[in-house]
Amino acid sequence: MQLPDTVVLPTLADLHSYLKTHGWSADPPGPGGTLWTKDGSRIGVPHEPDDVLVGSVLTRLARAERRDVNATTVAVRHVRFDVTHLRAVNDYRIIDKIPLETATKLIGSARTMLRATATTARWERAQIGGSYSRIGDEVVREAFMGHTERGSFIIPVLVPIPEPEQPDPRQPSLYDEQEEPVLHNAAPEPFERRVVRTFAQSMQAVHDLVVEPGRPPNADHLHELVYRGVSREFCAALVNVLDENAIGEFETTVSWSPVVAAPDTMPRQVSISAEAADLVRFVADRLRQQRVPSKQIFSGTIVQFRHENRDDPYGEIAVSTMRRGRQSEVRVRLPLDDYRTAWDWHNAGRAVLVEGLIRRSPGKPGIVDDPVRFQPLDELMFPSTT
Repeated sequence: MQLPDTVVLPTLADLHSYLKTHGWSADPPGPGGTLWTKDGSRIGVPHEPDDVLVGSVLTRLARAERRDVNATTVAVRHVRFDVTHLRAVNDYRIIDKIPLETATKLIGSARTMLRATATTARWERAQIGGSYSRIGDEVVREAFMGHTERGSFIIPVLVPIPEPEQPDPRQPSLYDEQEEPVLHNAAPEPFERRVVRTFAQSMQAVHDLVVEPGRPPNADHLHELVYRGVSREFCAALVNVLDENAIGEFETTVSWSPVVAAPDTMPRQVSISAEAADLVRFVADRLRQQRVPSKQIFSGTIVQFRHENRDDPYGEIAVSTMRRGRQSEVRVRLPLDDYRTAWDWHNAGRAVLVEGLIRRSPGKPGIVDDPVRFQPLDELMFPSTT
C-alpha cells in the first residue's frame, strides 16, 4: 500500500488524536519520536512533521487496521470533526456533475439548515426569524466543506469538535460493590457536537413524524418536532432542496468524531424523497405561527450519577442542557430501576429528553423531583394519531 502524491496528509496532532481514541498506547517519547502499540502492532510517530515519515506511519496504520490506506488517511484527517455527508440523488444517479443552480441551492440550503440547528440547539423554537444565536453562528463559521465525492453529488460538511478532558478512570461504576456513595461524573457534551446532533435528530424527526406517516402532522407532533430542534427555517431550507428538479432524494449521513463518545443509537443516515416537499412545506408554514407550549421540557446528555444512601430507593442524575440559551445542569431524581436504565443510556452516548417541574433553590441547580417524561431523545415514544 502506498499513498498517491495527491493525498493531503494529516497533521501530527491528528495522528496523536486518532491513535489515542482508537486504543493505541504511547510509550515514553524518545529523541526522534514516540512508539505507539496495539494488539502486537507497533508504529513510530515522529516529533517533527515530515511527509515521508508521516506517509510511512499511515501505511503501517492502514496495514494494522486491514483497510485501504486512502480511507485510513481520510479517517485520521477527520478525527476531530463531525462530518455530515449531504447526498443528492435522482432516478438516473448523479455521477460526476450536477446543474450549477442545483448545486448552489444545495450548498446554501445546507448552510441554512446547519445555522438553524445551531440556534435551536441552544433554545428550541418553532420560528427563529432574525434571532439566530451568535454562539451558534460561530460554530457555522468554523465549519468546513470538504470536496464532493464521486458517485452521486456528495458534500461533506465538517464541524470541528473540541477534545474534552479525559474522565478519571478511578470513578466508581454504578454496579460497584462498595460502601462509599456512588458519584460518577462525565464531561458535558461540547456545544459543537450538540449542534450536529440536533441537525441529525431534526432530519430524523422530520422523516418519522412528517414523511413516513405521509400526512400533515397534528399540533402535538408539531410540538414534538420543535422539542427535537426542528424550526420553520430548517424546513424551508429542506424544501428548497427537495423542490429542485434534478434532485429526487436528499440524504444525510453523519460520521461522528471519536474524540467525543458518539451517540451510537442515533440514526446515522436519513433519506427524504422529493415527493415529500409539499408535506415539509406545510410544516414550515405551520411552524410560522406555532408556539412552544409552556411545559418544562429540556434535553441533553447525562453527566453525573449520584446515589448516596444504599437504602434510598431513588438515585439522582444531572443532565447537561441549554436553559435560556446558556449551558446549565438540571438534576433529575429517578426510581432506581430508571436510574440504572439511565446509566445504560449514558454508556451508549444517548441524549435524553426530560419533562417535569423544575424546582429551584437559591444557589443550587434546578431539580426535577418527579419527571412526567424521561426517555432517550432518539426514540419517538409518541402515540400514533389519526
